Amino acid sequence: MNIVVCVGFVALAAYVVRSAVTVWRDPRRARTEADGLKRLGKRGAWAVTRGIVPVAAMFTCLALIVISFLGAETWSAVHGPLETSGTVLFLLMLVCWLVLASIAVFNRPRFLVPPYLRDRRRL
Repeated sequence: MNIVVCVGFVALAAYVVRSAVTVWRDPRRARTEADGLKRLGKRGAWAVTRGIVPVAAMFTCLALIVISFLGAETWSAVHGPLETSGTVLFLLMLVCWLVLASIAVFNRPRFLVPPYLRDRRRL
């Protein structure tokens, strides 16, 4: 069962990273991605699309957290280091949330926003 959970989180992270790469490269993909996030509202969908890089980092951290904690349960010899790495990854995920909020509200830091979306201001 643990392997299924790990594979699921890794697949989800891979999908979001792939979406981030395609949004970064193709302006048409950004509109498609924003349309897919309609539940967040128009402003929220564009905010997440502009901040797709921190979103991809968050999902990658989440997958690594799941792997580290399931590994800590499985192998008692590396229990402490894996839990510590999971905690560090959780803190990194919280930083990614702050960066996403900064991109959504202030459109900063610009180097994390796709070049063609840098002129869109605020929400």
